[in-house]
Amino acid sequence: MIPIGICLPTFGTTYTEVRRAAMALEAYGYDSLWLWDHYVSWNDPREPVLECWTTLAGLAEATSTIRLGPLVANVTNRHPGRLAKVAATLYEIAEGRLEVGLGAGGYGAEQESFGIDQGDRATRTRRLEEALQVLPLLWSGDPVTFEGEHVRLRGAIVSPGLRPPPRLIVGGRSEALAHLAGRYADGLNLQWRFRERFPSLLAALDAALAARGRDRTGFDLSLHVDWTDLVADPEGALTAWAALGFTRVIAMAPAPIPLDDLGRLARLR
Repeated sequence: MIPIGICLPTFGTTYTEVRRAAMALEAYGYDSLWLWDHYVSWNDPREPVLECWTTLAGLAEATSTIRLGPLVANVTNRHPGRLAKVAATLYEIAEGRLEVGLGAGGYGAEQESFGIDQGDRATRTRRLEEALQVLPLLWSGDPVTFEGEHVRLRGAIVSPGLRPPPRLIVGGRSEALAHLAGRYADGLNLQWRFRERFPSLLAALDAALAARGRDRTGFDLSLHVDWTDLVADPEGALTAWAALGFTRVIAMAPAPIPLDDLGRLARLR
């Protein structure tokens, strides 16, 4: 049966609660834990929100075996050079357990309130493409010079280099992002609620992988689902999702975090 990761809530919760849940997930044997990268809740802008990367650093220190990462880091929130260094430090804290989900953004109201110009869809897609190119170069530990439309580096160094580097996983629901995943990344994360798009998304992924001289062997194709999609019939759902070709399921846990239910699901597996 395919492994399960859990995306823990960052809206309407506290670090203490999230830390307790992360330690429980590790004890229960879950595959991985993830956090959203948002500054503001879309439920209510006054609702408390935990920042993704600083919270992940705390969770990396609180755990020792479970893999962790952002699902997904919005490339409009941080310059890829800064993101590379933040990720490198977290990689060290987590002793290599880091995976990096990347996305192009799109929640304009959040970005605008912080004075971030995320641009139109084409701009966001191009910015993500450049980030996917420069992050592995920076994680090599060698000087990097890169001249892109949005990213310009002059002998930039992230030291020490990351060996092996974190897996890059693109999260998205467009053919353009599926193509970028196949061309540059190690994985693609799709959302179950947009399943009617899967045929075209997977076709775009496979075409890009083929152009790269590979197929989905060793490629992480993960599925982001709501908690209710999983818990109604876990065995049936996981079997069906595996038959669709997914290699991992990542379920979004609600707040307050249902630790007892997470424990029961782990025992069922």
